[in-house]
Amino acid sequence: MRGYVLILGAFVLLLAAAGPAAAGTPGTGLAAFLEVDGGVRQIGMGGAFTGVSDDAMCVFYNPAGLRFLEGSEVHMSASDWIADISYQHLSYGFTHSSIPGYFGISWTIMQMPPFREKTEYYDPDSEFDVGTLENVDAGDMAWGGSYAWAFTDYLSVGATIRWYHLNMADAFAEGVCGDVGVLYDTPFRNLRLGASVNNVGPSNRWSGVGSETGFGESYSMPTTYRAGASVRVFDVVTHRVVLAGEFKRTSFGANRASLGTEYTFNRGPLFVYGRAGYRLGYDEEGLTLGGGVQFPSSKESDIRIDYAYVDMGTLDYIQRVSVALFF
Repeated sequence: MRGYVLILGAFVLLLAAAGPAAAGTPGTGLAAFLEVDGGVRQIGMGGAFTGVSDDAMCVFYNPAGLRFLEGSEVHMSASDWIADISYQHLSYGFTHSSIPGYFGISWTIMQMPPFREKTEYYDPDSEFDVGTLENVDAGDMAWGGSYAWAFTDYLSVGATIRWYHLNMADAFAEGVCGDVGVLYDTPFRNLRLGASVNNVGPSNRWSGVGSETGFGESYSMPTTYRAGASVRVFDVVTHRVVLAGEFKRTSFGANRASLGTEYTFNRGPLFVYGRAGYRLGYDEEGLTLGGGVQFPSSKESDIRIDYAYVDMGTLDYIQRVSVALFF
């Protein structure tokens, strides 16, 4: 078992060493929509989920967590973001009777309402839309496939390959990126450690913009390095409390941290959840709150409904909801 601990330690050190090397400038990355948290339960905990990763939404944080699947899971979340932007995330986790390991499929879409193009002649005070062109659409999407392998009951690794497509008026960009993660349950007080690297991929450029060649400037991917831990501090009969923490380093060199907790009340087939978290190092995001309820939807399936609230400071707040089916 000592060898597994050394593997995890080496991986975390790799994250710390790789982060500064990839540093760039805020606002110069490509596919920034991939940085938005995918899960509503996870958001309620401040996003501190890399060291928890025990449901199918782990494919957006640490795919090694797929090893906790006991059947199949489908998670669907939706949110209205700032500036009338909307996000939808979907994940499907499952096992196969004849193929070992754990599998995941994920989908992300970002949409925004049509807006009018503006030129250098745009006059906001004009009654005749001087300097504006026709309405245009913009939106991004990504599909991913994940796989996890459990070396033991305590250690697992996972990876995700993701295809993305970005669209802005007549311009577009598409390519491939990926995630890799590791998760280890220690023998100490239910302490779980996790680490992952997300959105790793080659630089890319927009097609349909620029001059002569028709291609614009090349941009790097929003690679993120995560290391987290969680521990069950209370677990008796119908009550459980989990504390989680996470450190995250972005591709442009920002250091961020998240703290979160989840309280679970269980009586028979009914589960009720309360969640809270706080984000450190973010421009606007701070306090997060959430809750959920899980109950049987049939003899062989359960449904869970989750809600999360995020304080966005001067940008007001956002609310997110999700539905999960376990079967």
